[in-house]
Amino acid sequence: THMGIPIRGTRSADDFDSGTLAALYGGVTTVIDFTVQEPGESLVHSLQRRMDWAKGKANVDYTFHCNITDLDEARLEEIPQIIERGVISFKLFTAYKEAGMQLDDEQILNVLWKAKLSGGTVMFHAENGHLIHFLTEKFITHGKTSAAHHPLSRPPEAEIEAVWRITALNQFIQCPIYFVHLTTAEAVQIAHSARERGQPVYLETCPQYLVFDHTVYQREDGHRYIAAPPFRSRRDQDYLWQGLQTGQIDVVGTDHCPFTTEQKEMGRRQFHLTPNGLAGVETLFPLLYSLGVVNKRLSLPRLVSLIAEEPARLFGLYPQKGTLRPGSDADVVIFDPEGKRTISAQSLHSATDWTQYEGFEITGQIDSVLLRGEWLLKKGKLQSENLHRGKFVKALI
Repeated sequence: THMGIPIRGTRSADDFDSGTLAALYGGVTTVIDFTVQEPGESLVHSLQRRMDWAKGKANVDYTFHCNITDLDEARLEEIPQIIERGVISFKLFTAYKEAGMQLDDEQILNVLWKAKLSGGTVMFHAENGHLIHFLTEKFITHGKTSAAHHPLSRPPEAEIEAVWRITALNQFIQCPIYFVHLTTAEAVQIAHSARERGQPVYLETCPQYLVFDHTVYQREDGHRYIAAPPFRSRRDQDYLWQGLQTGQIDVVGTDHCPFTTEQKEMGRRQFHLTPNGLAGVETLFPLLYSLGVVNKRLSLPRLVSLIAEEPARLFGLYPQKGTLRPGSDADVVIFDPEGKRTISAQSLHSATDWTQYEGFEITGQIDSVLLRGEWLLKKGKLQSENLHRGKFVKALI
């Protein structure tokens, strides 16, 4: 999740209170958010600042991934300190050159090496930032700035090249790596091929890439759907579903980063100025149950693995989280598999005022939620006396 992060002159709509309330209603009992490293800021300080911001506000348990966007030797040496503090995953960007977030190949190699020695995992937003910057500038120069040009400015090749390059670099280091929000069949194939050759490579996609294709950007309200990476073709979408079934893809995350209608209009419907991101934490489980299990694309145990057990294992939270066994946290979701509902912005709990899933009719409804044995939601009723009891969960190598 991305709670209150700065993007294009604004901040994502949810803070830790509203974002974790949405998670609670969606049956998500632990979220993993991201630190935000300011220019010149130490990694330890960025983590502590984020922890201070979240403390006392969270309605479910939480931990963090550590973003590294400003790297020098001193920051590199902080990686073991971050792991000692209970955060074992580090996110790097091969894009967002204009925002000062993109690392070069030498920096990526150094992080992979240090993380490998320290027992960490390195995550990647994998798109070729140079290609995106080049194409975006050309579109702007020629006045082609509508939402329809968003997927053209971030083509499939940007993701495919970045995934190939990262796996090629990591072949010499063998650090555990995790690709967030993959969207293309070819990128999944490349990453999976690296895993078959022995690399510890893990893959994630998100519900929005399983539901929408690039044609939404041609709609009048297409700017609302701007996210990075953009939605792809139906062929890619079908392959992502296949990857979930076969085990090529390990996790379904949310990339929860909502913006209000007003915020989405800030860019005057120009793709390069529109805040990119969508809500998703509250609809993750019900949507995947309805579209996956009910439609016989996924078994229920496979769904549980994709959204609970496997992410807990990969990020050092298992068996405290991700399973029900002696000694584990008693995080329990009681779910009505026959319940029917229509998704609407009014019925959701994020701080945004719209949802990309407006009008979707789904089967399956969250009935009750317990966090560490305490009722948060009981028969659909919020147990307000137990709000803001979310705790930081320390990951272990």
